Amino acid sequence: MPLEIVAPLIFAVIFVVMLIYSRFEPNVEDVDSSYVMEHLGETGYVLVDARAEATYLGKSPRPGVPGGHIPGAVNFPTAQLAGRTDIVAALLAKEGITKDKTIIVYCSAGVLSERFADQLVKRFNFSSSRIKNYRGSVLEWIKAPRNVLLPPDHETDFAEDMHSQKFKGK
Repeated sequence: MPLEIVAPLIFAVIFVVMLIYSRFEPNVEDVDSSYVMEHLGETGYVLVDARAEATYLGKSPRPGVPGGHIPGAVNFPTAQLAGRTDIVAALLAKEGITKDKTIIVYCSAGVLSERFADQLVKRFNFSSSRIKNYRGSVLEWIKAPRNVLLPPDHETDFAEDMHSQKFKGK
């Protein structure tokens, strides 16, 4: 067969296979701050901060990103998912991150939390329908005046102005 006929056929087959595969690939739903606020502290939901412990405790990870965490969140750094599956599964359970709950994961901007969510589904066999990625994460959270980060004295890495006072809970 001539290349002009074979090449489009190969492309079509690859496209169909990828389309079929993507239909069966588990998809984690992205959620926004209103979803997080609606389910914050609700039984059956666990909010997970996937960033390093120092950031969770208040240290700014980089310029323009405040340290601290959303009230009610547990900290489980994404790096901890790299250990032995059975040990990590026990650590997840200890933090309340279990398959019978809806897990909302966040980070600074939604990228690290997406990796965390994918690992829960692919490596630890959580149902993708029970895992939510807070895509806007801390950078979206801090935009609403009613939303605070804990601890109250967390680093903001912003100039001292009215905006930064909000982050400090003042």
